[in-house]
Amino acid sequence: MTRRKAFVIDEQVWKILNDSKLPIGAYQIANMLPKVAATQVYRVLERFVSTGKAKRIVARNAFVAASPKTDLIVICGKCGEFELIECPDTILELAELCDKQSFDISEIFLETTGTCRECREQRET
Repeated sequence: MTRRKAFVIDEQVWKILNDSKLPIGAYQIANMLPKVAATQVYRVLERFVSTGKAKRIVARNAFVAASPKTDLIVICGKCGEFELIECPDTILELAELCDKQSFDISEIFLETTGTCRECREQRET
């Protein structure tokens, strides 16, 4: 059996991640790729997160394609769609708050769940 080059798996995982409208887990991605183990997908996703190409949604153990500038991920609890938001002032304020408490932060994850406009409008009609 021939081994696939790492970059081929990276490209396949990136395409799935980038095309997904919902946060997606490593096992879901692995199930979409023949002969690719979830551990391989996790390694790819870890590389994407470390380079800022993706963000991990901790509360859902799922991933989304993102820019390194993404500060906040808002997720609709009804339909599952997400939006990426840049809010550097908020991150700076949180870092300053932590600093005032003599707390040395290593990372800030901001993710919130609510209801998107479309789902809210459906509920109101």
